[in-house]
This record gives sequence, structure tokens and C-alpha cells, in this order.
Amino acid sequence: MKRVALLIVLTLALTCGAAFGAERFDNVVLRPGTAAKSDESLEFDGNRSAPFASDVAISDETSQGIADVATLLAAVGKTPDFDAARPGDRVGDDLPDALVADLTLEDGRIATVAVKSRLTRPLIGITWIGASVGASQKRIATAILRNGGKVKFMTRVANDEECDAAIAELDGLVMPGGADLDPERYGEKPYPHGSVGIQPERDVSDVLTTRLAISRNLPALWICRGEQTINVALGGALIQDVPSYQGGRAMKGEIPRDQTELLPDEGAPTDYGKGPVVPCVPSHYRVVAYATPHGAARHSVDVAENSKFLAPIIGVGVSPSFVSSHHQAADAARLGEGLTVVATAPDGIVEALEYQANDFALATQFHFESDVLSQDPERAELCDKFFLELLRFARMRSSR
Repeated sequence: MKRVALLIVLTLALTCGAAFGAERFDNVVLRPGTAAKSDESLEFDGNRSAPFASDVAISDETSQGIADVATLLAAVGKTPDFDAARPGDRVGDDLPDALVADLTLEDGRIATVAVKSRLTRPLIGITWIGASVGASQKRIATAILRNGGKVKFMTRVANDEECDAAIAELDGLVMPGGADLDPERYGEKPYPHGSVGIQPERDVSDVLTTRLAISRNLPALWICRGEQTINVALGGALIQDVPSYQGGRAMKGEIPRDQTELLPDEGAPTDYGKGPVVPCVPSHYRVVAYATPHGAARHSVDVAENSKFLAPIIGVGVSPSFVSSHHQAADAARLGEGLTVVATAPDGIVEALEYQANDFALATQFHFESDVLSQDPERAELCDKFFLELLRFARMRSSR
């Protein structure tokens, strides 16, 4: 009996050792290399990178003649440098088609690469945020390029004609986060702790672009301010300050006081945030509810079963945590026409909206794109899924 038990233990140990030494990745997009990476390694999903084994076996079902490391890396290409990009620039036009492959790793080295298919690169517009290309736009561009697209850093549009010309060349769209929208766009005046940093020209550009993207059924993602923009553009309104809003709910008994954390009212800036901070008299009851801070924090989101676009990406129910950085939010009681709430934070704040009449129109309050360069493979892979889904629909549109 002891010998049998020992044999079982040894067998399990050998089996587990083999499992730990080998990994398989199916249908992954091979990523263009960067200057920081050696020509002896390959990047793929979840920000993973691995060196090639000395006897790596490479096969190609796409008739491109990929037979060794050199031809594989040439077919994958190099990431363009967009650090000096300006509004109006296109990035990625010179990249070859994206490659999809099955990989096996043994002891951390790439043992086999089976190239299965090629994907054309749809053109994704990243909407204008100002005179220069910002860090958020660069993160989004990085994700799009790595997952099989190419990018246009859009310029500002001021009227329907300019917007029509800007949208016409695109296969998809991403609208990044940013400063608060002017509350006059949804029939309100700014109040203490409310809208700050208003950019009227960007408000016009984003609202026009959103409305036309919806009317043209352009596959699109709206992020943070973008989610707020789609709600306002379609006739909805915003909660100007989430802590004040939650404080009001607590005072009405809608949230138990023992589920709130009081935020000290240290005053608020005047003149849409351009003026000095002055004390609020009387002070405002501002709270964090259900231990869910929305500024510079992470929290989970609860995805509803009625989701058409978000659920296929991250599933129904409570998801892993995402980056949150905002103090305003879409008002669930004043939704834009045609929008559906499909995810909420633990404190009930709207975290995702969908325009379900379109092929793909998803808006999130959370910043999934913040994890594009995460060293946590699971977070990076989850981020990739949003862009892979956008690119899938954009590619279908471009082939029509």
C-alpha cells in the first residue's frame, strides 16, 4: 500500500512539474515589437513577452513564407513612435496586417508558433482633447496598435460639416476622459463642488462627434468623460458631484449613515474652478457611500444581464476592479434617449451605458484603458478585450 501511495505521489509530482513547465496560448494577436525588446523575443496578449527557444518550430498557414524567427518578426513589425504625434496625425499605416497565432511555451521560452490568420488593421479615431496629444490618448493608441488596429489622432470639429469629414474615414472611435462638461448643456448651473475645468470647444467637438457616430452606427467606446458625454449628447444629464449627491441620499435615509464616510468640506473653487477655493457656507454634506471612492481608486462593477456589449467582454455579475477617477457621473434618473444602464458601482453610480440599437456602442465610467501597460497579465488581458471587441466590429464595418 505504501509503495502504491508513493507511486501516486511521484506521478502527480511529475505531471504537475510538466504542467508548470509548459504553457499554451491559442488565437493570440502577436504584437509589434518595441525598441526596448530584443529581436530574440516576442510579445503577445496580457503584456506577456518571452524569448524564443533555440529550436523553436514556426509554421505558417497564411502563405506569407514565415518559417523562422527573422521572417516572423518582420511579418509582425515594429511599434511606430507616436511620442511626437500631433492632432491630425495617423499612426500605424505602415504596419503589416496583424497576425493571429497559437503559441506554446516550455520553461518560459517559446517552443512553437503556429501562425493561423491575418487581420486587416481598421482605422480608429481617438477624439481631440486639446492642442497636443495627451497621455490618455497615447495609452489608447498603444492598445489599438498592439491589438491589431491603426490610429488617427483627431482634430477638433466645430460644426456638422467638419464632423462629417472627420468621421467619414474612420472604422471606429474612442473618446477619452477629461474635464467636466458645462452643466448648461443639460440645463443646470454649476454649484459648489460641481463642474470645473470647462472646455467649451471640446464640449462642442465631443457632442457633435458622439451624435454623428451614433447616427452612423460607428463602432465606438466612450470612457469616463466620454460616458458622460454620450449621456448629455443624447439628452440626458449628469450628477455634478457624486459625494454631494450621496450625502443628499444619506440625509433622506436612502443610504444608512453607517454605510457612509464623511468627507470634510474644505470649500470649493469659484468660477467653474478657475477662481480661488472659498469656504462653503453652510458646508455641504459630502460622503463616500458603501466604501466606494470614485477618485483615484479601484472598485468593482456589477454588470447586468441586459448588457449587450459589456457582458461578452467581462461577464455578468460583479467584475474585477477597475481604475476610477471622477467626481461626476451619468444620472440614472435622466438618461439620454436610447441609452441603457448595464453596470453600476457598489454605491449605485452608473458605470456603463450602451446604445443597444447600434452594432457596438459602449460607454464606461471606469478606466479600463489605464491597464494597457499593466505588469499584471490578467489586468492587461482584460483591458485588451475591450479593444479587441471594438476592432472586431470596426473590421466588419470596413469590409462592407
